[in-house]
Amino acid sequence: MSATLEQVDKIIEDKLLAEETLLDELESDDIPSHIREARLTQLKRMTEDFQSMKERSHGQYTDLLDEKKFLEITTTEERCIIHFFHPDFRRCAIVDDHLKKLAVKHFSTKFARISVDIAKFFVTKLKIQVLPAIFCFVKGIVIDRIIGFDELGDEGDNFSTESLERRLLNSQVLVTNRDGKSDSKSDRSVLGRSENRNKDDNGSSDDDDW
Repeated sequence: MSATLEQVDKIIEDKLLAEETLLDELESDDIPSHIREARLTQLKRMTEDFQSMKERSHGQYTDLLDEKKFLEITTTEERCIIHFFHPDFRRCAIVDDHLKKLAVKHFSTKFARISVDIAKFFVTKLKIQVLPAIFCFVKGIVIDRIIGFDELGDEGDNFSTESLERRLLNSQVLVTNRDGKSDSKSDRSVLGRSENRNKDDNGSSDDDDW
């Protein structure tokens, strides 16, 4: 369920090109020294962050093979999207296809999935009753969840990747500005109280209830 290495390398190549352009701008004598130094510091931080994310398989949609890994990802990553799935559910496979595409596009957010058969403790903790279930985490806090397909338009199973992307952008788990910061603010406890934009955890009758 991973993006190709070629796709990830293309992201890195584009990023480095943008950084080279910024460096060229910094060579101008018209830029005050303190601004040049600040931009160089920012550029260094961006490069280090980017390389660190690459090492953590950002840009790829990865499988979490145990609950320990799930806890590690959700508590150490700045932003992550986790799909709770079942291998026999067709609608979970539909979500997989969309998240795989978004993982490449939104490099700053970590995308992963975990089987409900593996994550039994967290399935109970998060009160997951219907699949597909997509959970959005920012700094270890559940800020949003998408249960089923009801929030993704009127197309049913044929919703577009863009529809899911817009929904995730609304939750602010996807980075939209240049410095990688989000306006998302929350003081809710990790894996405790969470914002649930679906008021009914049971979702639609068309969803997979196991």
